[in-house]
Amino acid sequence: MTDELDERTFVKKTVGRLATYLQVYGDLLVSTNQWDPALLERFRTSDVVNELGGWADAVGTPEQYERIRKVLPAEWLDCAATGTPAECADRVRRQFDLGVDGVIMHGATPTELRSVVEAYPDTASKAGETS
Repeated sequence: MTDELDERTFVKKTVGRLATYLQVYGDLLVSTNQWDPALLERFRTSDVVNELGGWADAVGTPEQYERIRKVLPAEWLDCAATGTPAECADRVRRQFDLGVDGVIMHGATPTELRSVVEAYPDTASKAGETS
């Protein structure tokens, strides 16, 4: 998510979306990323998650997202491609450096990703690659 989004939308699409993923397939995310399962349990048993009554990014309020952020480990949010369009594009490129063959940009619309896509070729020249 780029810093071009307003803060309320940014929080919903980062905190709210990660919380929903953890509600739906948290065990898989924790296992795949080698995160601490005790932190997932802390998230699942938190008052704020249990009061939601649905998927976090569908029913959460700005106040609830702030409370959810407090029960999510910062490193679980820090791995997202966020910042300026160039920073997001660079973050995506670094995923390919790790050996992935594709990157899914969850929670962003094509319009919201336009500036990241436009910045992406510039990250190749900074990395010493040719486009």
